[in-house]
Amino acid sequence: MKEDFEIIEIRQDWMLLKAQRQSGCQTCESKSTCGTGVLSGFFAGFSQFKKPLQQGVKMGDVITLEIASSELFFRAFQLYLMPLLSLFFGAYFSTLLFPANDLVQTLMGIGAFALSLIFLKVYLK
Repeated sequence: MKEDFEIIEIRQDWMLLKAQRQSGCQTCESKSTCGTGVLSGFFAGFSQFKKPLQQGVKMGDVITLEIASSELFFRAFQLYLMPLLSLFFGAYFSTLLFPANDLVQTLMGIGAFALSLIFLKVYLK
């Protein structure tokens, strides 16, 4: 998968890139009733992230980066399935430890979900 990015900031050893998010929601007839369409209206239409500085680039340049399909699927697993699996495993293991307490089971499931989100945010950049 290839994507074009605009360089919006350059520092000594990194550059800040901006990419426009592409979504089919603008042309879909169900965007007002679809969860994805509704949520897409709440977020900015672009993403920003840092990458190591490449030689010969300057602010305003547009560069193309490519990601392998296997890497894309692995990242999708991390971002979507890992928190969901953490929720279920946290709740399951709490049923083994506290079989008669639904509140603790729920809180442990939510806690495992939250910890997986923190892990993804902090360690998997």
